[in-house]
Amino acid sequence: MFEQSEFAETGQESLAQAGLAPAAPLRLLVIDDDNLHRMIISRVAAKAGYLPAGAASYDEAAELVQNRTFDCITLDLSLGEHAGVEILRRLWVIGCKVPIIIISGCDDTVCGDAEKVAESLKLNVWESIAKPVNLAELRDCLERLKATRDEAALAVLPSDQISPA
Repeated sequence: MFEQSEFAETGQESLAQAGLAPAAPLRLLVIDDDNLHRMIISRVAAKAGYLPAGAASYDEAAELVQNRTFDCITLDLSLGEHAGVEILRRLWVIGCKVPIIIISGCDDTVCGDAEKVAESLKLNVWESIAKPVNLAELRDCLERLKATRDEAALAVLPSDQISPA
């Protein structure tokens, strides 16, 4: 059940305001076994300028991260028969360095333990968001992540290519 978002929008980003062509949308992998949560997260991400794809299980997520490139991942820690920590280990095996946003209804202890595992594996956990998801908080998190990418892109451009907005 790999889903490619039909919700992606072409919005103006910081680079466009600087007189440059807009950057390609960030590719986001939404790993959540609940179809409704996956759809909601994907819609919020698309409205924030991301191109989301979804995985409903450990196996789907493992296949996608092995065969495709993503700029960010959201991860539910409860994936039916598998725990999100198993996905974290899989991400470590393939050398994943992209930001990971943990979105989970698990208690603080489980989330904290998952963050410790991610840290020990030197994975990039950007933030943790509790379920039920506060959509404004998710949108803010995704916007901050995108802004960081835009700032990094601007930092590598020669200053004569950047015009004031």
